Amino acid sequence: MNNKKFHLLVIITAAVCLCGLLFAAGNVSADGSGSPYGLTVTLPESSIGGVLKLTWEVDNPAEIASCRIFRSTDRLTGYELVFENEVDMPSGRRMDFVDTSLKEGGTYYYKISATGKDGVTRFSNVAGGFVPERQAGEVKSSDYVGKRIVISVVDQRIYFLENEVLIKSHLCSTGTYSHPTPEGLFKVLYHDRCVISEKYGGAYCYWWLGFFTDTGMHALPYNPSTGTWTGASLLGQRASHGCVRQALADAEWAYNWAPDGTRLEVVNLHFDPPAPPPPPPPPITGGHASLGADEASQVWYLAEGCTTGTLNEYVLMMNPNPDTVNVTAEYMKPDGSVITQNYAVAPFSRYTVHVDDIGGLEETEVSTRLNSDKPIAAERSMYFDYNGKDGGSNSSGVTKTSNTWYLAEGYTGGDFDEFILIQNPGNEDATANVQYMRPDGFNYNQTVPVGAHSRVSLHVDDIPELAATEVSAMITSNQPVVVERAQYFDYYGKKDGNASAGITDTSKEWYLAEGYTGGSFDTYVLIQNPGELPANVTATFMKSDGENIVKEYAVGPGSRYSIHLDEIPGLENAEVSTFLESDADVISERAMYFESYGRYGGADAPGIPESAKYWYLPEGYTGGDFDTYVLVMNPNNETTIIDVNFLQPNGTITAKKYEIGPNSRYTIHVDSIDGLTNAEFSTALTGSNPVICERAMYFSIPRDQL
Repeated sequence: MNNKKFHLLVIITAAVCLCGLLFAAGNVSADGSGSPYGLTVTLPESSIGGVLKLTWEVDNPAEIASCRIFRSTDRLTGYELVFENEVDMPSGRRMDFVDTSLKEGGTYYYKISATGKDGVTRFSNVAGGFVPERQAGEVKSSDYVGKRIVISVVDQRIYFLENEVLIKSHLCSTGTYSHPTPEGLFKVLYHDRCVISEKYGGAYCYWWLGFFTDTGMHALPYNPSTGTWTGASLLGQRASHGCVRQALADAEWAYNWAPDGTRLEVVNLHFDPPAPPPPPPPPITGGHASLGADEASQVWYLAEGCTTGTLNEYVLMMNPNPDTVNVTAEYMKPDGSVITQNYAVAPFSRYTVHVDDIGGLEETEVSTRLNSDKPIAAERSMYFDYNGKDGGSNSSGVTKTSNTWYLAEGYTGGDFDEFILIQNPGNEDATANVQYMRPDGFNYNQTVPVGAHSRVSLHVDDIPELAATEVSAMITSNQPVVVERAQYFDYYGKKDGNASAGITDTSKEWYLAEGYTGGSFDTYVLIQNPGELPANVTATFMKSDGENIVKEYAVGPGSRYSIHLDEIPGLENAEVSTFLESDADVISERAMYFESYGRYGGADAPGIPESAKYWYLPEGYTGGDFDTYVLVMNPNNETTIIDVNFLQPNGTITAKKYEIGPNSRYTIHVDSIDGLTNAEFSTALTGSNPVICERAMYFSIPRDQL
């Protein structure tokens, strides 16, 4: 409906969107005819600039046949006709007109002529208005280049796009063949909540977006006499006099969505909106845990490491010394070749190496040996998407090689992949024997060669005798080696991976600082008995409130045993540390599977047979969607004070002190500490009594940052 030209100036009530006539008291023309009078020139409600709104009154609009608008830049002379139109308005007084494409900073003068049905032409008063220049910071059309409207005359549909993504689409009615909607490239010139069509019977047109002279997008015409909306059944067909009709709710949505200046195209062809971009891939989520190092060392070994595909490997070094430490890193590949790098780690700080960035280490498995001129602590972290199992893992390095290694944890069932990694840092080739131990006491042996300065990876799932089983391993070698285990898994939708260095010595006592059974957390304590006699194990579970729960377990010879802490009465929804005492030498680890604030994953860490007063944790990060926790277990019968220093890469040290009750555990959420809310850091901890220390991290990483 091309119904906009001389329209009644209206207001809309708050409760219902209906136009009401606006009258000016005492505004009566001298002759009582259809003479225009009371002309004023103002700015419209909103526009892109270069627009003035003319408003005038008439006493008898039914006597008017047509009106003309004259404009000049001089009040007295130079008036030119800028618009004329027929009038078919049976009632009302106020009319208006929006003049567009005016120069900013200019003053314009207008007068109106009305030709009556009697053939007499009468003129209004002269009125002027100033078009202001837009000030810096005001909205300009260029601010909205990301939004555009496409009106397809062929489809009889309007498409709303933002940054070339289809936001909404709905049916419309454009002009008939005899009164077509103008085609081409336009923009939304101004907004008007309600326009009255004087030319076509005084219909109300709500939610008006003017984009061309006498033309706009608006709601279905409303007849105030009958209280009905016109043309709902014609949506999807040509039906108007040139304007673009929409359903009322659609028109209101478009009015609010499209600011002044929005690009608008009317096309006489079928429009295929751009295909929406694929949704961003889900982030990499997960978590990992690591036992702290109870001593610094000048030599560190990291058996696991990989840079292939989407695997990203980081080596973390912590310098607890007051002097710079010089570190030589030897990266050992499966073919026996070695790439050497040198690093200087500043005093009281941490240093991060992204192994994938080192030339010659792209797309390879790799083990690492670090040699330094002063004692340091070292760990390795990896983030990955491995066969659809995305997440991250971490393991503390070890300070010595050994001819014997133990791995208490291991599983090949369901969607678990287990790998045993053997690093031979020596100059002689090694032969390693792996003895796998199932819960039923069945043992399977595998012998593998490990070349000098190299590493091998064993995929445990490939061994038929070890399919779909829990499994521990004992590795013996004729040359000193280093052993780790890595697992990638989907544990009831919790996709992630974990890694842990092997243990070189059995013990009758084991400590595990971390453990949680609340929410969607599952905690398991794994016990390996490599001996020939059964082991009777007493487990003391120490809660954060100081309550202790004691359980007894029997572990058969040459086998492993799993304790699911969530199923133990009294340990529901609890933070818990574990102390194991056995009458025979065993090995212990802890595995956890979780959902932490939308971060699904799992973590693993070995136990330790002795408590200590000093602990080092090289890794730690609180930026982005990372949460880092330091977990401390106090196995003593008295309160213990711990002093904790967080060391950042720039040498900044944040010191904290905590008090831990007897026979209990304590959790430090590092993200909540002032100065550490977005930081890389290492942790040095000292206890007034010997304690056990671990670190847990939960994370979510955008895939484009992997």
